[in-house]
Amino acid sequence: MKTIRVQIGSSKVAKRLVAALTAFAMSWAAGAMAADAAIGDAVQKVTVERGVLIATIDGKPSEATNEITFPKDVVIGTNAIFKVAGGRERKLGEGQILSRDGMLTSPDGSIVPVEDHIVAKGGRVYLVKDGESQPLGDVFVLKNGTKVEPSGKMTTTRNLVKHLLDGQLIRLNDTTVEATDTALLEKGKVTLYKDGSRIELRPGQTMAMSDGSRVNAGGYVIRQDGSRVNLTEGELFKFAGAGDGR
Repeated sequence: MKTIRVQIGSSKVAKRLVAALTAFAMSWAAGAMAADAAIGDAVQKVTVERGVLIATIDGKPSEATNEITFPKDVVIGTNAIFKVAGGRERKLGEGQILSRDGMLTSPDGSIVPVEDHIVAKGGRVYLVKDGESQPLGDVFVLKNGTKVEPSGKMTTTRNLVKHLLDGQLIRLNDTTVEATDTALLEKGKVTLYKDGSRIELRPGQTMAMSDGSRVNAGGYVIRQDGSRVNLTEGELFKFAGAGDGR
């Protein structure tokens, strides 16, 4: 009888120990998940450097060790594969930057939203889904009922007519996003990304940007107030009034 009592007591102790360990493990896991979420919330942008996903927190870049979630259901894995709202998997390319606001900056100077959108470019209208674009072949109805035609004509549910201008972006929920103008000095040549188009300046050429600044092929920008900013080799310059311009 004594042996039986000891075994029963040991069983109760073991159960209590298992329960305690399980509770501790669950608490630890919840804490770890909360910590990961907090880290994800603090990430300002991610990029790929030499095949490695780099996350920037408080201006300091470091290798990403956890899955990162941005607003609008943008999820980025440590392998640089990301999805938007459960859509098709996409690979973040070398040198591309995906910021917390859902905007994707590429080395060529283009800045576009990663969510599905419609864009007017070169006189044509394109539907971009999961990062892939194709000419709009028929009338497309946005979530709010606005109809977008291949010509760029848009008709609201109140029969108000608008036109999509070249370089303009429109999310599928009818939130217009102006194209971000940029300038890039690379190997002595200045390339602009203006109104959704890529333009390489000729020697001696000067071009006006949407914010009133002027860019010279010599590698500098003259602001509206007359101040001059020299472009830095290999560094993307974003114009004021377009996203996070300088």
